[in-house]
Amino acid sequence: MPGKLNIAFLWHMHQPYYRDPSTGKYALPWVRMHGLKGYTDMLESLRRSDGVEVTFNLVPCLMEQLDDLASARETDLYYDLSAKPASDLDDSEKRIILRRFFSANLGNMIMPYHRYRELLYRRGRRISEDALEYAIRNYSVQDFLDLQVWFNLTWFGWATEERYPLIRELKRKNKNFTEKEKKQLLSLQVEVLKNVLPSYRAAWEEGRIEVSTTPYYHPILPLLIDHHSARISQPKDPMPTLDFMRPDDAREQLQRGRSYAAEKLGKAPVGLWPSEGSVSPAVCDLAKEAGFEWLATDEGVLMATLQGQSRQKILYRSYLAQEKGPTLIFRDRFLSDAIGFRYANNKPQKAVDDFVGHLENIASSQPQPEKSLVAIILDGENAWEYFPDGGRNFLTELYQRLSKHVRLKACTISDYIHRNPAEKVLPPIFPASWIGGSFRIWIGDPLKNQAWDRMAETAAILEEQAQNGANPQAVEKAKQWLYAAEGSDWFWWYGQPNFSEFEPEFDYLFRANLMQVYRELDLEIPEQLLKPITEEKRFEENIPLFPMQPEIDGRETNFYEWVGARSISAGDFSGSMDFSSSLIEKLFYGISETHLFIRLDLAQQFMKSENLEVHFKFAGTVEKSLAIKIPKEDDKLEINWQGEHSTEKLPEAAFDRILELKIPFEDLAQPGHEVLMAVVILQDNLEVERWPREAYYACPWPTADYLASQWFI
Repeated sequence: MPGKLNIAFLWHMHQPYYRDPSTGKYALPWVRMHGLKGYTDMLESLRRSDGVEVTFNLVPCLMEQLDDLASARETDLYYDLSAKPASDLDDSEKRIILRRFFSANLGNMIMPYHRYRELLYRRGRRISEDALEYAIRNYSVQDFLDLQVWFNLTWFGWATEERYPLIRELKRKNKNFTEKEKKQLLSLQVEVLKNVLPSYRAAWEEGRIEVSTTPYYHPILPLLIDHHSARISQPKDPMPTLDFMRPDDAREQLQRGRSYAAEKLGKAPVGLWPSEGSVSPAVCDLAKEAGFEWLATDEGVLMATLQGQSRQKILYRSYLAQEKGPTLIFRDRFLSDAIGFRYANNKPQKAVDDFVGHLENIASSQPQPEKSLVAIILDGENAWEYFPDGGRNFLTELYQRLSKHVRLKACTISDYIHRNPAEKVLPPIFPASWIGGSFRIWIGDPLKNQAWDRMAETAAILEEQAQNGANPQAVEKAKQWLYAAEGSDWFWWYGQPNFSEFEPEFDYLFRANLMQVYRELDLEIPEQLLKPITEEKRFEENIPLFPMQPEIDGRETNFYEWVGARSISAGDFSGSMDFSSSLIEKLFYGISETHLFIRLDLAQQFMKSENLEVHFKFAGTVEKSLAIKIPKEDDKLEINWQGEHSTEKLPEAAFDRILELKIPFEDLAQPGHEVLMAVVILQDNLEVERWPREAYYACPWPTADYLASQWFI
């Protein structure tokens, strides 16, 4: 009888280094907030399931920040804004609070709570400077106090809510919180954070988990060693003007990261998740030199390395980077992304049924499943914000099913490797990351390239000063800030395709790290570092919509018929993180005096797939869903209203090369109210893609005043 198929989960826990070198304070609160939620919940989920072992990847600069915040040696700006008595807030502090203290998943962390939702509506969902000034004048002291409490309260995860009555009591109270209650809540945050790293250390000592790690500040190692390695996968992309080649920095980040993890967790990790799964032959060499026995990356890297071979035959095994290691593990992209991007809005049991069903099929396809490994590697923190219950029921069901399964075994990566030592040596590994088989998220865009040039200039000055006899202590301090600037996150947010309302903060922190290099060396800061590396945002929800009248014929009749609409591309990460596999290429929506127009440009993969349906979900004053089946050949579109007003007249719709819809506004919202819309792709009643990933797109009701204010030539 065949043995059990090995399943290795690697949950990657990561936040960038948020310390502002000019103040010494952490500029953003996300280490603290994820410590209350994902980092705590994930370990508690595992504790409740016997016979399941997983790997957690802890980034060293994350552990440093957790340690600082837990010891109360350090705070972040948002903690300080929360702790300050509401009656003492000045207008500048109120602006930050109004702008940033609704930074939580709208559907799961704001809308379920009446008072938090009320405060958001009173401020306005989309804010301008005028709206902020209005809110400052019209928010009472109690309003600001309640907002301070709710922002901190909503980030507590389900595990801490179970454990601490204060969280449940404050949620029940809902409003009119006191300064004393706020102080108790903030003190509780510190108490929870104190348990995070010790809990992971204890679980590792007990054998329930393995801990792997990453270079200290999470840099993209192949680019750090030699940014020209990007040309292999991006031969046509523009590259930075200046050379950046610092293999010694890569070596230091690896060695220092492993040493710090050993200091905080009691033993040194033998596993490496190179930042963003980014690998190259040189990275494998440095990993071995630093003492790592295995490292993991994405299946796309394996397919590019062993071109032309069957995925099913080569993926589910380990390999050697060279004769004496290290061992290489490759993630199953489909199953990893299913948890990260597709299962959140499905019923937990159905999602687990789907996931386990895929694993069972893999087990059946392997001649010796006990020698095979399915590596499930993904973000271990951000995904759970999108699950209505923080992922509790999904993880509980998944772990329990695996613990009892007769054909599947959840194990750590090291456990699998020790039982099944790799034998096949790969040719030199293809240099790439887990996203799209390239480094395009971090290099190749004009703004990203500009950031690399600023860093190259700073590194060159640092080397020049060191060679010319600058104070060794100053040089060493300056190097630490350069290492922090080498982190991947800064480049992630520059240019295309990613977007965040916190882009100004990320831009500032990147430049601040470089500026600190000059301060440590007592040099004048170059003018170009004082200027933001920014561009105009790609889109805003309040983008003007010009009146339009496209012909509903399922094809782009002429270039201008959709010019007045809002356009959102897969590259905006509106649906799937891996936009190269998105089922939708573009979404357009626009208005006339009486109608909402929607257009979907579907990817070829959509037409190749079976049993897909498109659902347009409308919310706000009217909640309903429009379900559409796209014909494979010459069949007519199957269209059905679902929800309230289900017998309503069907909209005008057509599909040829594109899907086009024309829907009366009166069917979608009460007069004068905005229409909220999401696009969902279902396969066999399982949600596989959603645009946007959370909440809804907003479209204004076409009042006469609005239409008069919009014009287009």
